[in-house]
This record gives sequence, C-alpha cells and structure tokens, in this order.
Amino acid sequence: MIANLTPKPVTNTIDLQNFISKIEYRVARTIDELEQSYKLVYKEYLKRNYTEENKNLLRLSEFNALPQTTTFVASAYETVIATATVIIDSPLGLPMDKIYNKELTKLRNNKKKICEISMLSSNNELFQDGVSLLLNSKKMFFVFLLFKNMFDYIRNILNFDDICITINPKHDTTYDFLLFKNLGELKPYDQANGAPAIAKHLNLKSSKDECLKQKRSGVYKMFFAKNTNPENFNQKVNLTPKDLNYFFVKKSNIFKTISSDKLEYIKSCYPNYDFSKIVP
Repeated sequence: MIANLTPKPVTNTIDLQNFISKIEYRVARTIDELEQSYKLVYKEYLKRNYTEENKNLLRLSEFNALPQTTTFVASAYETVIATATVIIDSPLGLPMDKIYNKELTKLRNNKKKICEISMLSSNNELFQDGVSLLLNSKKMFFVFLLFKNMFDYIRNILNFDDICITINPKHDTTYDFLLFKNLGELKPYDQANGAPAIAKHLNLKSSKDECLKQKRSGVYKMFFAKNTNPENFNQKVNLTPKDLNYFFVKKSNIFKTISSDKLEYIKSCYPNYDFSKIVP
C-alpha cells in the first residue's frame, strides 16, 4: 500500500537545508516505492501535458519490466519525493529510439555502452512557490543529488560510456551546466504527448577532464570529489511474477499490447518464470 504521509512543504532556506538532510537517495527497494515512483511520474507529467489521463494513475512502459532497469528515488518520511529511472540498452533499444534512433545507432556503432535516464520527476508541491526544481538554483541541488547517485551507478558500477536523455528545451541550460552535449535536434516527442524534445548525452569517460578544463568547480565538487556510498545501490527491488502481473497486466495492460518480439525478449530475461500465469 502506498504511504499516505506527505512531507511538510518547504518554505525557506533553513527549512530546505533541514529537509534535505532527511532525504535518502538510493535505488528503489520495494514494490511500494516503485508504485509511488510511477504514480509521481504520472502526476507530474499530467500537469505538464506530457501524458494522457489513465484510470490507474501510473506512468510506466515495457522498459520498466526489464530486470536491468533501475529506478532511483529520493525518499523522505516513507514517501518518494523525486525519482528517475536508468534504462540500459538492450534488444528493446531505449525509449528515445522512437525519435532518435539514428543518433543512438551512431553511438552503438562506435562500440559505446549506453543507457538512458528517463522518468525524471519531483514533487513540486513540496515547495510553496510551485516553481519547477529545474528552473530554480536553490532547488536544483535537490535534483542534482539524485543525479549524483545515478551518475556514480552508471559510471562506477555499470562502467558505461554515455548517459543519454531527452529533455524539454526549457531545461537545456541546466543540462549544459552538467556537461551534457547535444545529440539530436529539436523534435516533437509522441511519448510526451508531442511536447518538444532535444536529445543530449554525457560522455562519462571524458566528463571529469572536461569538468576540469571548463573550470566547473561546483560540478566537480558534487560529481567527482567523492563517490556515492555503494550501499545506496544495494537491495534493488526484483520483480516477482506477481509484480509483473500487477504492473504490466492488471495496471497497464502493457504485456498484452506490446509486440510479440518485445514480450519474448522480456520473457527471456526471466527464464524461471511461468509467463502463462503472468499473462493469462
């Protein structure tokens, strides 16, 4: 059952500092945290018209069914207040392949190990002025700490080459600050209800040197001076047959609507599961 506790709104700098000290940044460890994450993404995307309404109030895709997909959360008072998901390249591709396949294929052809950060959302109701976290420097720190966890996971645990992402153009300056480079031109993104999108990527092998070269002392201090505690990556939730049925049949019907090839690949990721009971 999803927690009903809601953190008290942050109203000033002192409150913000105290609140941030209570937040855990780590991988999602329970099914409840996954559902809270999918619900938060749906709620925030719906506000921005990035998704259509649905009766289950969740936003997820077939990529969330893959065991290698990892959802990260910022959690306080048993409530997920921010989330993002790391999706590893696979035979299913990446979500952004729908409009940036050519650009991603170029990275793949250069033998790059790539992943996508997707489903980034934060609970803006925590802040009474209602300004997006990514548009307010005092609040970006909150999101950057979540990024730091994913950055170290992808760079140090997965040992990947590039992080890819699609963003709304209004966030372009933020990602340029984080040393992301343009990967693809502006396009409408059907997966976000036709909202404009820009593809960007971060080369993890050169990012540290680039950070020093550009004298980004703040970025260096946050992302390179100290590594994330490896315990933050432990106890990642594993989907059981019951969980797969709950999220991808009962709550979303994804397994009954995706192509047979995609479903067969997902089945191959769970060789010990009886899918005749998961997808009746």
